[in-house]
Amino acid sequence: MDHSKLDAALGRAVGAGDGDPGTRDLLVLVRLTEPPSQAQLEQLRRAGVNATGGGRTVLTGTLSRQDVETLSEQPWVRSLSLSGSRRPA
Repeated sequence: MDHSKLDAALGRAVGAGDGDPGTRDLLVLVRLTEPPSQAQLEQLRRAGVNATGGGRTVLTGTLSRQDVETLSEQPWVRSLSLSGSRRPA
């Protein structure tokens, strides 16, 4: 896993994970170096990222610790951050 791509909160969440590492329970913000190719979109979707195309470089998804590890090793992934839940203003 490329820990340099994880923010501190996600690093703690991945490190503290108990149970099945394949359980998708981490809401993650994925920043890409450039808009994804079709193959990259498919990989993102398999990992649980809401990837619809459209040239976006910031995506979200509910990922497992395994998914975070796999995506962190991709050269086209710039960073991964744990996303907080949104609260009404």
